[in-house]
Amino acid sequence: MRNLEDFSVPNDGEITLCEINGRMQCMNYEYANVSSFTTSVDKHPKIHVTRDLVHHTALGDEIKALFLPTDVPFLKQLTQVYSEQGIQEVLRTASFHHHFVISHSALLVLKVLKYVRKVQLLLNPSLEYNGPELIDELCQTRNWANNLVRCIAWHHHTSRLAVATNDDSVRIYCSDTNFVSLLRCKQQKNVVCLAWRPMSLTEIAVGHENGIIIWNVDFNSLVARPSVSNTVMLHRVEHQLLMSLVWSPNGSILVSAAGRDSNILVWDVELNKTSILKGSRESGNILLKWSPAKDKLLSVSSGIVFKIWDCQHWESDRWTVLSGRVQSACWSSCGTHLLFATNTESIIYGLTIKSDQIFTSNSDTSIDHAVPLFDLTKLDLEGIAVGGTVQSMETDPKGTHLAVFFKETNCVAIFNVVTSPLLQLIASSLIVGLAAEVPTAITFQQNFKPGACLTIAWSSGRIQHFPIIYTDLANDFNVNHSVRSINNSR
Repeated sequence: MRNLEDFSVPNDGEITLCEINGRMQCMNYEYANVSSFTTSVDKHPKIHVTRDLVHHTALGDEIKALFLPTDVPFLKQLTQVYSEQGIQEVLRTASFHHHFVISHSALLVLKVLKYVRKVQLLLNPSLEYNGPELIDELCQTRNWANNLVRCIAWHHHTSRLAVATNDDSVRIYCSDTNFVSLLRCKQQKNVVCLAWRPMSLTEIAVGHENGIIIWNVDFNSLVARPSVSNTVMLHRVEHQLLMSLVWSPNGSILVSAAGRDSNILVWDVELNKTSILKGSRESGNILLKWSPAKDKLLSVSSGIVFKIWDCQHWESDRWTVLSGRVQSACWSSCGTHLLFATNTESIIYGLTIKSDQIFTSNSDTSIDHAVPLFDLTKLDLEGIAVGGTVQSMETDPKGTHLAVFFKETNCVAIFNVVTSPLLQLIASSLIVGLAAEVPTAITFQQNFKPGACLTIAWSSGRIQHFPIIYTDLANDFNVNHSVRSINNSR
């Protein structure tokens, strides 16, 4: 099994800018400019999210401090507390009432709820955390609670990048204009994930703590902040702490997973109707990935179980890891290989799935174990700490590259993916950011012709586009682009 010693590292004071024909290209950070090596990302949106850009709403306690206290009737006081803080705070408020029956009744109900809570924790330990804490623990973004950028997503067909920030706003940057659309409303709280709808130029699903908001953005409009009237809001009371969203390849249905719901929901968006994947019940679900071959869906629970679903008959094959849970996973472009890593081991595993055989009951034809492919044990390479347990991993649309970043170290590792004759990972490039920068989220551009383009959100708020170029593909792209331009001029 290969390990991280196969990587070469940039010289001191240099950062990694791109990879051309398998060679990592670096430059001193003071003069770093990817255009010195390739012009393929010159038109990509230049993004740097700063703390001045995000606007946090004032906290309730800060607002209350601006007003003088007044005597409020008890019933009205309870109504206000209920609308702002919920039923438990109502009971706590009532427990201090001077009337004996009211105070002792409230205390009795609170004790009952306390024991109910203990039983719930035994059945589902994730309930021990509050919403933001659990999201921070389970999501694909590193240090989700504190970093400026929480998630990023490229459009499937155009060069539009959606960026969710920690003020619960989603900004959409386009390559052909400096106009930025801002998606924000009061219901959109604690944004976790983004998913552009396939076969659509304007629709994007935003997964937040309590549900899903689907925005329909008119990019021909001069209105920077679309109205809430352009949204579809999907919400189910039991489907809390939404962690992952994925559209079907044709965009007809939306599938969602929530950290506190044992069910995986399938949404008919236009009708606002849901169905439940039969047999999806686990302690909670944190990750969904649709196979590029369109025939399988991966679902990862917050426990040791992950499942692979046959999207034709919606049958599932149940798999388990030895300890912990699957932290991140992705498919090969052909959909016959699954790469994943757990939150307890510094290893990337590979699972080869032959067509239809995974769903058979014949043990002789099904593969019953994953194979360790690459050892990610933390190393010090010429003064640069690399490796450890995985935070997130993604493959490019062509399936030739795998990008991985880690929970404790500050580099992004790029691997070449070889699927024939055996599934292998080969060390390619090591992306190092500026001083004190930590990668927080990654995604590959979906329509990048010259090769692959990895977009990285750093903790400083800087968004980096890292092109992986093969000159023969780039030349073909430039020739085709020139031919189209000539034809259009005619």
